[in-house]
Amino acid sequence: MRIATTTIYKQGAAELQRHSSVQAKLQNQLSTGRRVLTPADDPISSAKILDVTQAQELNKQYAVNSQTADSAMRLSESTLHQVTELLHDIYSLAVSAGNPSQTVAEKKLIDTQLQGQYKEMMSLANATDGVGAYLFSGFKGSTQPFSETSFGNVTYSGDDGQRLMQISGSRQIPVSESGYQIFQAGRTGNGSFVSSANSVAPGNSGSGIVSPGEVVDVTKWNNPAHSQKFKLEFQSVDDPANPGKPVISYDLIDNQPMLADGVTANTNFNKSLVDGYDYTAGVRPVIPGTLNNYPRPYVPGGDIQFKNLATDPVGIPPVAAWDYGIKMNVTGQPSTVIGPLGASATPTGIVSSGVLDSFNVDPSRNNGDIFQTMKVFSDALNNYQTSPTGMANFHNQLNAVLQNTSNMLTNVLSSNGSFGAKMVETQSVQDTNGDLKVQYGQTLSQLQDLDYSIALSDFSLTQTLLEASRKSFSQVQGLSLFQYIN
Repeated sequence: MRIATTTIYKQGAAELQRHSSVQAKLQNQLSTGRRVLTPADDPISSAKILDVTQAQELNKQYAVNSQTADSAMRLSESTLHQVTELLHDIYSLAVSAGNPSQTVAEKKLIDTQLQGQYKEMMSLANATDGVGAYLFSGFKGSTQPFSETSFGNVTYSGDDGQRLMQISGSRQIPVSESGYQIFQAGRTGNGSFVSSANSVAPGNSGSGIVSPGEVVDVTKWNNPAHSQKFKLEFQSVDDPANPGKPVISYDLIDNQPMLADGVTANTNFNKSLVDGYDYTAGVRPVIPGTLNNYPRPYVPGGDIQFKNLATDPVGIPPVAAWDYGIKMNVTGQPSTVIGPLGASATPTGIVSSGVLDSFNVDPSRNNGDIFQTMKVFSDALNNYQTSPTGMANFHNQLNAVLQNTSNMLTNVLSSNGSFGAKMVETQSVQDTNGDLKVQYGQTLSQLQDLDYSIALSDFSLTQTLLEASRKSFSQVQGLSLFQYIN
């Protein structure tokens, strides 16, 4: 069989090129340390490598996001810690201001300190993250959250949103809080209801100081069929046994015009809870010659229970066996103006008592404003009067400041605790991301890393084959008849 010279050359060249190509590929694998250099090397592994690489890059971004989120929350937590310390200082100031030995001038000195704390509170509420974004403006990071129209009257310009950051494939974590929820939405009063002195002119004339009160039965207080707005009204009449001495008694009055639905009129509105007397026509009259006082005797500091008592006088209360689940107390002497007893009878045989002191009970609301509370405190300090009535008004305002400040502390601590919990979660996610980084690296290594012992052996073999091909090709070339033609 004849073999053409061109065929010999073509086959020889093809073998040399094939061995050279294999050797070049092995050399490239050895230099890069990778087994799969192109999809053609291993299509299945190449597809898996692409998926793992994409997941690895996402994991790197999640790690960056986690660090950014942690940094932002640490700054917010630090700021709220300063707010907490400031509220502690304000509370201490309020306690100090309650010292009866302090003069009017000393009260004004306390107000000077309060003014400085107010400015500091405004600064903390408008804190930024160091790159211009406000910490407590919700979604509106570029909008200053709080602006002041006058002392204590502060407007929130942010929103209730929370900026979210993706820290893993399945978790977006809030890195901000609404400033309104922190600084202006604390619970008022004791968290369930607010007790306050009558603020309608001319106001109370006595020295009665009302306590914040407490809920003794949450179920009864939250019963939707029950009212949650009341008026505690006092009456003072002359004691016939001790002329010039008052006999003080009180009544509990339903003060909620509408039922819980906000549409239906409350038929018990303005009626005594104790005996059903209807105050729509005016204050309860005094019958001349008798101690026809309000239905319950007043004991300074004694419990005023909002429920039917066995000692209540005979009457027809609007609600049978009523119990609203709350109680409070009043100290001092309400209603210092003594009403007439047995004199100046009208044609109907009754006369009205003197000026009455009263206190209101209203449900708590989520509108406890830090700045407004500081204003109330400042006004109380500046309007302090040393008369019994003035001191009573001051202490009633001071009690409200103390209670609201305590509620705001709870609110701020709750927000701060929320940041702390989220930072713990972020750290946990960072640890998980770190574990994923190791796993992705191991998977990629298994898919694409080169086995050097096999590669070096193949390279040596290929080099031997290439040398053999060269030598055999050179010897085959010598078999051509052209070598013998002169």
